[in-house]
Amino acid sequence: MYKLIQYKDPTVFHEKVHSLLMEDEAANNLPLGLLNTMKTSDKYKDPLLLLVENEVGTVMGSLIMTPPHYLVSTLKVEKEGVHEIVKELHSFCENTGINFPGFLAEKELALQLTHAWCHLTGDRYNVKMNQRVYQLGKVNDIPLSGGKMIAVRKEHEELLAQWLIGFVEDTGELALTEGEALNRSRDMIENEPFVFLWEVDGKPVSMARGARKTENGITVNFVYTPSEYRKKGYASSVVAELSRLLLKDHSFCSLYTDLDNPTSNKIYMEIGYKPVCDSMIISIV
Repeated sequence: MYKLIQYKDPTVFHEKVHSLLMEDEAANNLPLGLLNTMKTSDKYKDPLLLLVENEVGTVMGSLIMTPPHYLVSTLKVEKEGVHEIVKELHSFCENTGINFPGFLAEKELALQLTHAWCHLTGDRYNVKMNQRVYQLGKVNDIPLSGGKMIAVRKEHEELLAQWLIGFVEDTGELALTEGEALNRSRDMIENEPFVFLWEVDGKPVSMARGARKTENGITVNFVYTPSEYRKKGYASSVVAELSRLLLKDHSFCSLYTDLDNPTSNKIYMEIGYKPVCDSMIISIV
């Protein structure tokens, strides 16, 4: 017997689910990082925060959505329990009118959730992305390309906006309009301390970002190199140098990769990132 409890206050929700998520901090870097961001800013509008409890009130998982993104799902239950939780989720959605585009979870859990949901509703699904979560504790001594890492500055606002658009096009994330990308670029430059470019002869050629802190770690994301600068080692260089910088104040770095992109996975492992678990993003259609 499981029940879903909705929370409006991310700080209270974080207190409830924190110990469960911290059982595997690197694997749960996304929900932990999202909740830490919610506690300290209003970046995410109207997040959905659902706690999963069993019949005696023990926390068994969390379901988190920052609209319009996927339902980030963490559950410590058996397969039969997943079916029961999906029934509760379906009832909740019918009663509240809340919709979600699909599931983001550890691979087997994502498949179990999806199959249970589609069996119940008759919906179909598409695998949006096969992912792998990596963790880094020490940067390997790898050769760097020519150039240097620099912090992004106001003068890079339009460039960063265009690169954000390029990144979401490459990764299949939700598309950004030029205005949305410019606003996001401006916010990153003004408010985030770990957005860096790799610069060669005064020209930016690649980027990476550190964000979504957890208790002991931080995530590397938005790794992007425009097509004309690829296969020159720039992404490896900026990720290695950024990771080295982040490890000065954090015990580890984590990141998600697209498993269908062998180049990026090879790059990260050469830097020293080690696989933690596989993950999937699955769209409900």
